[in-house]
Amino acid sequence: MITPMEVQVRSSTVLALGDPNTEPREVPLTIFDRFACDIHIAVLYAFTAPTPSNADIVEGLSETLAHFPMLAAQLGHDCGGRPCLMVGGGGGGVLVVEATVSSTLAEHMPLEPSPDLLLLHPRTEDAAHLLLVQLNRFRCGGLVVGLSAHHKVADGQSMSAFLVAWGQAVRGIPIDPLPLYDRSWLKPRVPPRCEFQHWGLDFMPITPRDDEFASHNNLVEPSRITNILLRYSSEFITGKLKAETKAKYTTFETLLAHVWRKITAARGLEGGEETTIRVTVNGRRRLKPPVSDHYFGNLVLNAYPRSTAEMLARGGLEEAAKVVHEAIARTSGDYVQSMVDLGDMYGDEELVPVYGTEGNVLSPLVDAESWLRLRFEDVDFGGGGKLCAFLPTWVALEGLVIFIPVVGEGGGVDVMVSLLREHAEVLKRISHSLH
Repeated sequence: MITPMEVQVRSSTVLALGDPNTEPREVPLTIFDRFACDIHIAVLYAFTAPTPSNADIVEGLSETLAHFPMLAAQLGHDCGGRPCLMVGGGGGGVLVVEATVSSTLAEHMPLEPSPDLLLLHPRTEDAAHLLLVQLNRFRCGGLVVGLSAHHKVADGQSMSAFLVAWGQAVRGIPIDPLPLYDRSWLKPRVPPRCEFQHWGLDFMPITPRDDEFASHNNLVEPSRITNILLRYSSEFITGKLKAETKAKYTTFETLLAHVWRKITAARGLEGGEETTIRVTVNGRRRLKPPVSDHYFGNLVLNAYPRSTAEMLARGGLEEAAKVVHEAIARTSGDYVQSMVDLGDMYGDEELVPVYGTEGNVLSPLVDAESWLRLRFEDVDFGGGGKLCAFLPTWVALEGLVIFIPVVGEGGGVDVMVSLLREHAEVLKRISHSLH
């Protein structure tokens, strides 16, 4: 950012739910909660003035949390040592920080990835709360909401529903739809059976053999990693990329294939070096019968497109998009059911997701998440101001790629890419090349 961001914290409070004189309710973590990475996911929402007062926004948050109590819970273990959420009982709560920024919002627009964005959030390291909110009021009256939610509680679909509901509460509109907590779909087969290879892909093996799945655990100084935002217009996606693939694949599949090829080139991978994308897939509609979109919690898993650097370079965009499409298609209802059965078979084991065991450099892996079909752009606190920016906050994890809908007219897709600085410079130069 050109203008330095001077943020001053004015107050810090905890919104508590539940009666401290009662015992908390234990809610077991599902296999999909246990699979989610053990970190807070941080996003920023920027609104132009005028916006409601902080007091009205916090009051709406309190009303909303009554319907989303898991976000005010605590992570813990039940009497059998199994991971669970401790809901109510006076513990937990949501941290709400109010801050002011000495500059105007316009001085920082368009918002671009920068370590300065971390100033707009409470610190998440060793955070005592699963949901942390910071209301950043700019000199012009503009507002940036910094929100960090622990991934063990909810996935993107659930968090977007929560944010839309929060906006409804602030505007005095009944929350609709309400979240669903029914877990009747979480039903293992009799007997349960794992038909797919989850060890080494989704979870670390319980007893690794001969370092077969040992993590490469690449670590570098976080300052060597940077985040860049690549913008792809609707015209470029349709007129250039989809023309290359004869419009056989979705926007996400086509653009992911393109970005995969460019990242592979920017990293300098060559020949037979294998590269994999870890693609987040929503499992709700893949199960039979499907799970409601309004289910609150985690119900995502991964697809794993694989290729060699040489094939990506020589095969062109259409071949890469085919690899992506087929891998996502293989993440079927049967695959989701296999994960459900895995949770039943190993419910008492200390399962360790592959996430978080790899250090902060994923290369040659790419970790891709799509936020294109979520409802983040529908968040509206009212007051007359408009959503003018939405993006993930700075993440020093090489190989992370997040697809975000462009805010405003014209459409298109913003792609946040986290890479080593030298590779990011190359990617910026070649990001829109069709070769």
